[in-house]
Amino acid sequence: MTVLTVPADLKARAGELVGRPFLAKGDTPDGWDCRGLARWCLRAFCGVETPDYQERYAAVVITPCGAGDRQRLLQAGLQEQWRPVAPQAGAVAWLEWMGRAAHVGFMLSEHELIHADNRCGTALMDLRAPAAGYRLRGAFVPAFVTDIIHL
Repeated sequence: MTVLTVPADLKARAGELVGRPFLAKGDTPDGWDCRGLARWCLRAFCGVETPDYQERYAAVVITPCGAGDRQRLLQAGLQEQWRPVAPQAGAVAWLEWMGRAAHVGFMLSEHELIHADNRCGTALMDLRAPAAGYRLRGAFVPAFVTDIIHL
């Protein structure tokens, strides 16, 4: 049994990450991409360790034209080791942009998340905002998580 525990001060903790740089295939606060940020947040804020997918990810070239590769990688990883949940704090958001689901973020509430992309670095986003650009395709937690507790 693995419990994902969402701290009460999650938004404040995540807010301290805003402005951290984007780094393709990065996995630390010194530089990360969307996958690295979501993985780091799950581990640091909720105490859940997830696979890093580096063996798959190493083959994906991160370019504006590489969205199809990222989409296939994310979809394969989601199908294998993640399960869908209602959008909520502590879940990983699978996001689409321009009709392609090729981005993830870490959910801070049902509509808010933190994400990292090459245009803005690490930023907060409210999915209800018309200018958000990204749309939620689904929310997920690792398949081995049996319960989510919000403190």
